[in-house]
Amino acid sequence: MGVFDLFGREPRIKNDNKINKEGLGTITPSSSAPIAVFSPTSYDDVASIIDSLKKGKPTMVHLTELKTETALRILDMLSGAIYALDGGVYEIQKNIFMFSPSGVEVKY
Repeated sequence: MGVFDLFGREPRIKNDNKINKEGLGTITPSSSAPIAVFSPTSYDDVASIIDSLKKGKPTMVHLTELKTETALRILDMLSGAIYALDGGVYEIQKNIFMFSPSGVEVKY
């Protein structure tokens, strides 16, 4: 079960974009910032993830190894942060999310 399933809603995904031949979406950052990848082990790791987003880096977060309650708390905090940064959140796979700050386009 994905985290979005717990909320009873669909992930926000732009349907007008094309999937490339490998079956993956594309990311077009406003700068050449690399994608930051995090696999948090506790709620205490949220601050470093938000710092990455504040720097304008597209950030992938793997919540697969966490208890459901902890994953929900982390997702809630990151969703609030990305809203404040005028960005977007996309569920790439079950419990794997891409957070894109303002100015970063994710074509999925």
